[in-house]
Amino acid sequence: MMVINDMSLAMDAQRRWTEDAGAARKHRERGAKIYFIRLQVSHIYEAMKIVMEIRDSPELRKAVERSDPFTKKGFEALLAFIGSPEFEKVMGRLRNNLTFHYDPKTIERALASLVAKHPDAIGSISLGDEPHNWFFEPGDMVSDRAAVREIFKVPEDADVNEETDKIVMRLHHIVQMFGGFAGSLIWQNSK
Repeated sequence: MMVINDMSLAMDAQRRWTEDAGAARKHRERGAKIYFIRLQVSHIYEAMKIVMEIRDSPELRKAVERSDPFTKKGFEALLAFIGSPEFEKVMGRLRNNLTFHYDPKTIERALASLVAKHPDAIGSISLGDEPHNWFFEPGDMVSDRAAVREIFKVPEDADVNEETDKIVMRLHHIVQMFGGFAGSLIWQNSK
């Protein structure tokens, strides 16, 4: 239940930053959108421990077996995702190296790569009375590079937006699948 609450707030915040941001927040829209995606994915990475706990507990597994086909199908799909390389290599690294922790090696490689590829790049730095005006654009540049090149492994010659969107949509699908599975399981097994 806590995961769904946290995930729904992250999803809502992402929507508000992208759809309702307005001119005063436009300069932070892209970074906010990416942050809230990273946050959603990171919460679901943590939530997958619950799926593994259900998998490993005969008693909890019975709750899934008593559920409707939608819930069972969602559980099996989540188990398949846990067994995929994407789970640790993308979702786990995003959570552990860029969202809840800042891995120095990942950040250093991203910074070195950014400087090598764009040696003349500049980024703005601003402070203000409102939190959204405290903005260090170079930080977004490095985190973008870390996500795209270090974690997502998008090649330099690829269409970054297209390739990143594919990965993000796949991870977003897992987020939604978890929400549907968990919500249904809780609903069907609550008194």
